[in-house]
Formats: sequence, C-alpha cells, structure tokens
Amino acid sequence: MRVRRFVEGLKMTVEIRINDDDSLEVSGDFDLLDEEGNAYNHHGKIRLCRCGASKSKPYCDSAHALIDFESKVRA
Repeated sequence: MRVRRFVEGLKMTVEIRINDDDSLEVSGDFDLLDEEGNAYNHHGKIRLCRCGASKSKPYCDSAHALIDFESKVRA
C-alpha cells in the first residue's frame, strides 16, 4: 500500500508494508501522531507493533516472535 502526499509542490511517497506474522513497516518522510495529535517526525524506516506484546509500543521490538504471533493480511 502506498500513500502519496504533496508538500509544497513536491511529490513524496510513504510506503506501508504489512509483513506476515510481523510488524508494520513504514518508510519515507512522515509524521507519526499520538492520541493528542503530537507529531513525531520520521524519515527513513520504522517498524510498528501489530501483536500488542511490544514493550516499546508503538514500535516493534520483535516480541511477536516470542508469542508466536500469526497474521497474514491480504488486500
């Protein structure tokens, strides 16, 4: 899944990859917003937890491997 956004006339691509039995991988230049709307600017690649077991949420710490998390999402 790709999300395109326009910033001051520049086309930028953010890619969100749903990895089988693993995390969400987000790459590009984007803001991650918390519940209050505070923005944490990111550039590059981050992994977000899908299993709920990470001790560093919202980021993935590979806890999914310890709990045998299974999920294969298809569009």
